[in-house]
Amino acid sequence: MKLTQESGSDSDEELLARQATGLLRMIILLTLSLGVGLGLLVVLGNEQPLPLGWAVVFGLALLCGVSLLLLEHYPPAVARRTFTWGFTSLIVLQCLLVNGIRSPIAALLPVVVMLSAWSGRQRETLALGLFALSALGLMAGLDSIFWPQQKPRSALNFWASYAFCIITGSIIASRIAYTLQGHYSRQKQLGEQLADQVREMQQAREKFSTFFFMNPVPVSITSLSTGRYVEVNPAWEKIGGWTGEELRGRNSLDLGIWVTPEEREEWIAEFSAAGRLSNRLTRFRLRDGSIRYFLASSEVINYEGERCVFAAFIDITEQREAEARLRELNVKLEEHVAERTRSLAEANQSLARSLETLQQTQDELVHAETMASLGSMVAGISHELNTPIGNALTVSTALQDQVRDFSERIRREPITKQALFDFLGDQHTGADLVAQSLLRAAELVTSFKQVAVDQASERRRGFDLAGAMGDILSTLRPMFKHKPIELRVDLAPGIAMDSYPGPLGQVISNLTQNAILHGLDGADHGTVSIETRAVGTERLEIVVSDNGRGIAAEHLPRIFDPFFTTRLGRGGSGLGLSITHRLVTTILGGSISVRSTEGEGASFRLELPRIAPQREEVADDA
Repeated sequence: MKLTQESGSDSDEELLARQATGLLRMIILLTLSLGVGLGLLVVLGNEQPLPLGWAVVFGLALLCGVSLLLLEHYPPAVARRTFTWGFTSLIVLQCLLVNGIRSPIAALLPVVVMLSAWSGRQRETLALGLFALSALGLMAGLDSIFWPQQKPRSALNFWASYAFCIITGSIIASRIAYTLQGHYSRQKQLGEQLADQVREMQQAREKFSTFFFMNPVPVSITSLSTGRYVEVNPAWEKIGGWTGEELRGRNSLDLGIWVTPEEREEWIAEFSAAGRLSNRLTRFRLRDGSIRYFLASSEVINYEGERCVFAAFIDITEQREAEARLRELNVKLEEHVAERTRSLAEANQSLARSLETLQQTQDELVHAETMASLGSMVAGISHELNTPIGNALTVSTALQDQVRDFSERIRREPITKQALFDFLGDQHTGADLVAQSLLRAAELVTSFKQVAVDQASERRRGFDLAGAMGDILSTLRPMFKHKPIELRVDLAPGIAMDSYPGPLGQVISNLTQNAILHGLDGADHGTVSIETRAVGTERLEIVVSDNGRGIAAEHLPRIFDPFFTTRLGRGGSGLGLSITHRLVTTILGGSISVRSTEGEGASFRLELPRIAPQREEVADDA
């Protein structure tokens, strides 16, 4: 339609141009035939032909020929302008040759001017009219000179008549031409508007056609009055199973598309009430007998002069099936979740009981580990006490024997002064030995008592770090006897603490035992170093290190885990370092870290506050 309309507009313009060209050609040919015929009649009618007359005849013939030639190869305006000006000039020349203004041929001048006014521009018509009037005026002025024998009418009368005809005819022809041109312009504008409307309608139709046939959504157009299918797109043919030829001219009842007639009646009632429908759930039975669900949207349109229903259908069958399966899965999932929740609740209860039991077991193991540590300390202290107590017992026994022997000697014989002095000297020496041994035992007992009380009660008190470490180390020294291990101590003086000496002693004891049992076990010689130093005014640092076998890199992240040990089955419980970590980080409020290279020993670094964090005191059960 678009190309056809544009071709029609071009044909109208060409038709008008051809009509104007044909009219001009006809005028030229008519002028040629009449002018040449009349000219020959006048020239040949004289007894003595005028040479100038022949010239006018041939001039007219030449003008018409040239005009026709221009009309074939140039725009019609060029030929028209050449013809009107040339023909006007030949008329003026003929009048000058024959009778001037009184010549009958002068009557053609108004006709030529009116022809120019009808077909040309106003300026061109004005110029041509002025030329004609000027020529007629010239002939009127020269009438008495060149044509004195013509006296029936004055030349002025002829000129006035011709001037009136020329002016009146020019004005009338110009108005007629202006009116016709305006009418033609309005007709042309209206034609262009109609052509634009036709093009827009054609474009809209093409867009609608493209949208309709290329749309992947099934679309149909049915007659509003009869309900018969007018058009369907390929997507509807594909999903429905019917071809367009089978559907056109038939309605849905004929094909049995609606699952039930009641559903069709409900759809018609809703559509009639609202005038349109949007995403209405609809069921259709397809050609293969399957029933599918669609979201139908419909609208009334004017299709090829008939009111029709434009309907689009979105197939949601798979979506509904997926939703149904999803609902079933949700129900099963909820049941499964409920079952798992019950199982988890039961498992949580069981786990809570297990954790409680494990906590009790861990507490018992910690208590057992603490008692074992105290037992080891008691064994060491008892060994230390054996020496001074044994010495005191040996000396006191010897003194008893000397006293008994001296008493018997006194009964048997007199005692000399020197013998008495010797006896008293031995008694004095023995008493000194007994006193020294018992004093050493008392010191050991005092240290043991303080450490034992501290470790058993976890009681907070103020103490000097060097003094407390000395008491702790005095209980640890027996572990180094009869072993090729040297204990090196470097205790910074003057570090006062307000903390828990019992847990601190247990930490130092555990780290020392760990160095002896794990780092230096089986070594020919070794060293355990314990150092303390102040870190600022509020914190201190304790380093317990050895030069033993060290800790494997893969074991470092786990050494503080409960029950982790590399001596499983050989007396290792795996709780020593775990208890140490708990005591340092909770009760003492500090941190513990380890650095070790396998084969080069291990170093445990404790960073503690001088004032431990506040915590609920545990009563001393002893």
